[in-house]
Amino acid sequence: MSLRRARAALFLLAAAACSDSTGPVNRPPADLNILRFAAGAPPLLSNSVTFTACEGTQAEGALYYDDGSGGQGRRFARLRLDDQSLFRRPDGTPFASGDCVDITMAVVDPGSGELLLELQPTGLQFRATEPAELDMEYREAEGVTPAIEAELGIWRQESPGDSFVRIGTVVIEDLDEVEAELTGFSRYALAY
Repeated sequence: MSLRRARAALFLLAAAACSDSTGPVNRPPADLNILRFAAGAPPLLSNSVTFTACEGTQAEGALYYDDGSGGQGRRFARLRLDDQSLFRRPDGTPFASGDCVDITMAVVDPGSGELLLELQPTGLQFRATEPAELDMEYREAEGVTPAIEAELGIWRQESPGDSFVRIGTVVIEDLDEVEAELTGFSRYALAY
């Protein structure tokens, strides 16, 4: 078994162990506690990143904190695609080998301080067997206690104003990080 498949199996087991057997959890935006950057958190080096992903090639984009001197510090968020992740374009057409797409990951409203990302192009789809992987770090978030950490998850919002749906998430407490596998793009919040 490949390392990627072993990790995916472990992820699915952990997500299943943490899931609610009654089905997906939905919350209106007003009822969701989206984490915010702490007042003393370093600023992000950039509020968005755009990178090109091609079918048949691995790709990755990340947002980083400023290291204090205008350089790249610790990573805040990362989106990774395997060489077989790309499945369908937003218009539904499938990707062929070598087809490429520009992907943008951006903080939705940098002034709000919310850990809420928008991934574009909306409607891009990934193979369920080789999903994209989103990691978000919460070390610089405000007020994260062990009780909150136990409830953290990545929540998907299809469009602004829609309810949020909790997706399968693994919390890696030693790294102050959460991971989720994505089969499509929309908005994603780190919340409880």
